[in-house]
Amino acid sequence: MIKASSEFLSREWLNVLESLDDGVLVVDADGSLEFINEGGAELAGIAAYRSIGRPVQEVLVSNAWLIELLETTLETGVRNVRADGVLKDTQAPWRSSPVRAAVTLLSDARGHRVGTLLTIQDTSYQRELESRSRESERLQQLEILVAGLAHEVKNPLSGMKGAAQILEAAIANTPRTKECTDILLHEIERLSNLIGQLLDIAGPSRLETRSVNIHELLDQVVLTLQPGISTGVHIERAFDPSLPPVCVDVSRLIQVLMNLIRNAIEASGDHATITLRTRMESSYRVGGKNGRAQFLSVEISDQGPGIPEQNLNKIFNPFFTTKDDGTGLGLAISQRIITEHGGVLRVQPRKQGGAAFILTLPVERIEPND
Repeated sequence: MIKASSEFLSREWLNVLESLDDGVLVVDADGSLEFINEGGAELAGIAAYRSIGRPVQEVLVSNAWLIELLETTLETGVRNVRADGVLKDTQAPWRSSPVRAAVTLLSDARGHRVGTLLTIQDTSYQRELESRSRESERLQQLEILVAGLAHEVKNPLSGMKGAAQILEAAIANTPRTKECTDILLHEIERLSNLIGQLLDIAGPSRLETRSVNIHELLDQVVLTLQPGISTGVHIERAFDPSLPPVCVDVSRLIQVLMNLIRNAIEASGDHATITLRTRMESSYRVGGKNGRAQFLSVEISDQGPGIPEQNLNKIFNPFFTTKDDGTGLGLAISQRIITEHGGVLRVQPRKQGGAAFILTLPVERIEPND
């Protein structure tokens, strides 16, 4: 348990505050940090044992907006002040999380102010859900159109393929006619594959889930891709061996991992290191029938040129691609699959160059509260 020098928090209240996932900080009347629970220390990246008794301005030096929130509450005398912002990790300022902060004045039995209570709620998962909801609404009409178009094209395409095969057998008696019919059949096959991808995006699929070790799936994908990987490309594994099994549709998740790892290899060139990292994910927490659901994450990072900032919000859009021969559907399909699993697929630039794709999956299927 994290220590506190509090004179006005009973042991019972300390136990309650320690059990919360949200961050809780108590600041005394002199502006010194009197208490911080484990949730707050984790969110803010604070070494709690070194922070108790220090001025809160020093403890939250990377988050000036929280200091301003505390000062505003004291100056105005308003008992409850709330604000949304971005909380930077004090020990690693390049890491941040969207949060909702609230400041409450604390008074003793005689009504004298004795300090302030700061609570911090991580809203990462909530923001992701809201973003996905907006994106779902935006794409709904497009999906209806795509599904209808795909079905309309699929049947005549099958007829064209059959006719082309008959034509090939009938007239392919010279190199020139053979070349033409080969091109025709190849393009029909390519269109057929494209239609299949469009149908993957257009509607949810029925997942056949089972419990598996995520590391075994990653190893299987790397083994499959290995023959096509340049000798100068190294696959580095940074696996957390303590991770629990995850409940997924194996074939669908392999499809996602195959796409992401192949993209990382192609982006990195002939001499690079592709890092596969797994860990328990503390940034995503959501309530369910069995309490707080646990999430794990798989990060696939490359050493390529990275993704331009203006493209970060488009990267998962259907048909968006920067490749000359790309369809722009691979990442859109991958995001759809992860979303169907109750997870999140996101991308973030790497400070040292390249990009990292991070997929976050619930360890167990999330059951909503009644």
